[in-house]
Amino acid sequence: MNRDLVYRIAELTGLNLLARAVFSGRLLVLAYHGVCGEGPDVADPDGLHTPVRLFERQLEFLKRRYRPVSLKQVRDHVLAGAALPRAAVLITFDDGYRNVARRAAPVLSKLGVPCAWFPAVGLIEAGKWLWTSELEWRRGADPDFARLKNWLKSLTVDERCEWMEREFNDARTYPECDHTLMSWEDVVEARSDGHDGHEVLIEIGSHGLNHDPLTGCDGARLENELSCSRRLLRERVGVEADAVAYPNGDFSGVVIEAAARAGYRLGFTTEARHARKADHPMALPRILVGRRDTPPVLAARLAGWREWLRGC
Repeated sequence: MNRDLVYRIAELTGLNLLARAVFSGRLLVLAYHGVCGEGPDVADPDGLHTPVRLFERQLEFLKRRYRPVSLKQVRDHVLAGAALPRAAVLITFDDGYRNVARRAAPVLSKLGVPCAWFPAVGLIEAGKWLWTSELEWRRGADPDFARLKNWLKSLTVDERCEWMEREFNDARTYPECDHTLMSWEDVVEARSDGHDGHEVLIEIGSHGLNHDPLTGCDGARLENELSCSRRLLRERVGVEADAVAYPNGDFSGVVIEAAARAGYRLGFTTEARHARKADHPMALPRILVGRRDTPPVLAARLAGWREWLRGC
C-alpha cells in the first residue's frame, strides 16, 4: 500500500491521536541536516536539505502537537531527573551546513523554538566539505550512486580517504552551495545574536572532527575525533560541549566509553524511536527528518504507532 495513504488512514482513524497520547510521556529528538531555499542546489538523494517553507510548516506543526525543549532541559532530565513537559521534542541539526545558520535560524527564532547544532568542526576548521557531500557533488548523477556510497561507507577511514584522493586528485575547490559548511563566525553569531529582534537559543555539541564513523576509527583516531572536536569548540566558540551526535548514528560500547573519557555526558544516535527511561544517556535515539516529511507524514512518523509495529 502507498506509504502516504497509510499515513493518511492513520490520521483519519485516530491512530495518530491514540499513539501520541500513549507516547506523550516520552521524549522525542529530531535530527535535521540542511535547510535550503525552494529546493537544494546540489544533488540530495537522501532528502537531507529541507526547503525553508516546508521547514517552517514542520515547526508550526511541532509547536501545535508537541512542546519544543532545549538541550539543557534534556540534559537536566536525563542526567538529573528534572521534569520535562509532556510531548517534549528536541530539534537538532547535524553536520553544520551553512544554510542552517542562514535559513533555519531565522525561522527558529521567529517561532521561538530552541535547538542544538552538532557541526563537524574539523571540516569547518579546514574549510572542507563532508566526504559524502563531495561524492554527491561529483558523482550524484551516476545511476549507481547509492551502491557506490554504501560501498565507500563499508571501507575503513584510511581506505575511503585513499579512494577519494585517487579518484578526485584535481585541485579541490568547492563552490558556494548547499553543501557548504558553516564558518566559525556563523556559529559564534548564531549563539550570540537574535534574528529580527528575536532571541535564538542554540546550543552547540560535537559531531566528531571529520565526520568519520566512530565505529571505524582505531583507538588513537577515535580519541582524536572526540577530544579534538571538544577542544576546537572551546577555543573557537567558547563552548564546553558535553553532547555528541555520532556521525551516521554509528556507535558501540567502545565508542561510548571513549566519548565519556573525552568529557561527553550525552550521546545521540539515529535509532528512529522515542526515548525510554532505560536508554543510556550516551545512546539517545533520534528520528531523521527531511524534505519528504510534509506535516501529515511527520504526524504519522512521530506518533509512535510504528514503534508498536516494530515491537519497541
